[in-house]
Amino acid sequence: MYTFKIGKTTVTHPTMPTFDVEQDEIIAFEFDQTYLFKQYFDKDDLFQQLQEYYYSDKYRFEVPEEKLPEVRQFLDNYFYGLKIDEEPEDYCVVKDEQVNSSDILRNSVANQRKGSYEIYLMKDEISVRQAVEKGATRLEKTDLRKENIQWKIDGS
Repeated sequence: MYTFKIGKTTVTHPTMPTFDVEQDEIIAFEFDQTYLFKQYFDKDDLFQQLQEYYYSDKYRFEVPEEKLPEVRQFLDNYFYGLKIDEEPEDYCVVKDEQVNSSDILRNSVANQRKGSYEIYLMKDEISVRQAVEKGATRLEKTDLRKENIQWKIDGS
């Protein structure tokens, strides 16, 4: 039994009240049995728990497959949901040499050069839309074939 007061009235309820908290979604991409994602955490204790997976030179998290359940639990405890996306190409944008890449790079999980193009794997759909606003093009609207893109953890 759970008892609480509302004004001068005491209410007894058979179960503890529950509430739903909407989780922030983080999209991760699997490459070579490693999951990549980019996220800024404003809670130092959460970042401390995940710090071993953070690669500061690439500004992203790289989680080995065997550690994924543990990382999901950490994130879940702080109301983040980790979604593994099977179609990274849906989050790819392409820029040519005339487009400024600094804003695009900031929200990308990985990038690679193909000919005169730079291809960016963006962290989420909002980042894709922002990159397009900055002059990038969605991958499917280019002449590049997604089958020819090979993401590598050590070089992208």
